[in-house]
This record gives sequence, C-alpha cells and structure tokens, in this order.
Amino acid sequence: MAAVALLDALRAVTSFTPPAVLPDCDLGLFADVLEAHGLAPLAAYQLEHTRLGAGVPSAVRERLLAQYQGVAQDNVMKLVTLRNLLRETAEIPVVLLEAAAYVDWLYPHMAFRPLGDLRAAVRGADGPRLVEALRGTMGAAPRVEQGGRVLVLSDGRISLSVQEGLWPGGPEDAPLFERRVAYRVFGPGAARPSPEDALLACVADQALLGLQAPLVAYLDLRELVLLRPDAAYVRERARALRLSRALHGALALVAHFWPEAADAAAALDPELAAAERLAVRRVVDAARDPARLRRVRGVDAAARLVVAP
Repeated sequence: MAAVALLDALRAVTSFTPPAVLPDCDLGLFADVLEAHGLAPLAAYQLEHTRLGAGVPSAVRERLLAQYQGVAQDNVMKLVTLRNLLRETAEIPVVLLEAAAYVDWLYPHMAFRPLGDLRAAVRGADGPRLVEALRGTMGAAPRVEQGGRVLVLSDGRISLSVQEGLWPGGPEDAPLFERRVAYRVFGPGAARPSPEDALLACVADQALLGLQAPLVAYLDLRELVLLRPDAAYVRERARALRLSRALHGALALVAHFWPEAADAAAALDPELAAAERLAVRRVVDAARDPARLRRVRGVDAAARLVVAP
C-alpha cells in the first residue's frame, strides 16, 4: 500500500494539471524519491503554486524549493553559455539532445527539468570543424570517448558532449540530421530532433541504463508519447536501430507510471516475439518501483544485455 500511495503522489506532482489534493504518503520518502529522480524542482513549483501544497509541512516544501532555485539558476547559466558557444559554430549543423532540446518544448517552465549534462550530435565529418570553431572558446583540448565517436568539450563552467548519432558511441544516424527541426534561439545551425527521433533518443538513453533511468527521463518520454508521433516511423526506426525491445520496455514503464498515457504508448508498441516480450517484462518489473534507490550489483548490466542496442 505504501508503494501505491507514493506512486499516486508522484503522479499528482508530475501532472501539468495537478489535482486539488496531494495523496497521502510518507512525505520523507516522497522527498527522497523526488530528489533522486530529478523531480524535486517540478514538485516544488506544484507545491508552492497550486493547491497541492496545502497541508504539506514547510520543512518538506523548503527542502524542495531549494532544489527548484538551484536548478533555475543552473539552467539559465547552461543555456546562455550553450547559446554563446553555438554562435561560434553557425555553419555547422548541430542537433541538441536530451534536456537541452526538451526544456522549453515539453515543459511549461524552464526550471521544471534539470538540464544535467549538455549533449549534441554532429555528423562525423563535422566533428573536427566543431572543435576548430570552438578552439578559442573552450579552454582544454577535447576528451575523446567511445572509440572516437564522442568528444567532450569544456570551458571550465559547462561540459558539452558531442556524439555522432542518437546515443553515445552509436553510429552516425542520417535521419537524425535530415529530419531535424530548426532551433534558432541557439543560432542558425542549431536544431532539435524531430518528435520521433527525440523519442528514440530518449529510449536509447534509457536502454543504456538497463531501463533503470531516473523518473524524470520517463517524464520526458511521457510528453513525447503524448505528442502522438508517427507510429509507423517510430517502430521501423526502432527495428533498424535495434531498439525495439527497449522501446517496448520504456513504453510499458510510461504506461505504468502514468496510466493516462497508456493508450498513446500502446499505439507505438513494436512487434516482438513472445520470448523477447517475456525477457523485457522481467527488466520492466525490476524498474517499476521508483522508491528502489539501491539495486543488487550486476542487475543493470544484465538488463542492458536484454534492451541495449
């Protein structure tokens, strides 16, 4: 019953049209889970600016509010710095990934979603051009990771990871660049992924974590699913990218966490063999409890063998 109460409370604070009353739950555990899963800023706003906050002790609200204020400041700093960097790369197509692409697209308020690490994709041939364009701006030489498919650049304040495709270390992905959507606030060469490619990039990131991703990543996926992207394209691309099992599992978790998204998630569900569905179901079952903040050693690695591309 405690797990059900906690999940009901998490659903309430992660709704962009929250209910009038916060469901009863262990508020100490509630705050711990919100912080661990990147949801504290969103919850703080909901508790301060909607009726959900009525009756919530001030100690809990102040704890979450500190997270909100810190994320708001950190996000502004990172976005301004990123915009200044990308102005130096105006002739190079750069596709922003993860939260930098989502924060003003999927969320009503910029401080609802921590940006975390900044990531972007460029075509392989454009990697050296990007490094050269940023040579005078980024102090240290770039660090090379994932067999040369990822460059990590830093100016001492932020780090920018640059990869060739949908996920770190993955192959260059032509449709990601062909279907990109201009994001001109960051400069003439900047773009965000199409809704379909953003969804698949999100799923790929979760797959690399064995679907044991923070709940805020599934909140991203919920909003992308609710955009009703082209289902045929998503399923076909997932098959080509070896992401079908990860897509099935991630959609099952979205439907579990937020039942109102279940129909939209089901419309995107790929075809899998019965044995594959059973294997993925076991991974999903291990990820269904957001309060499970510690896991047995090796569980993540085993899950990655099932769902990672």
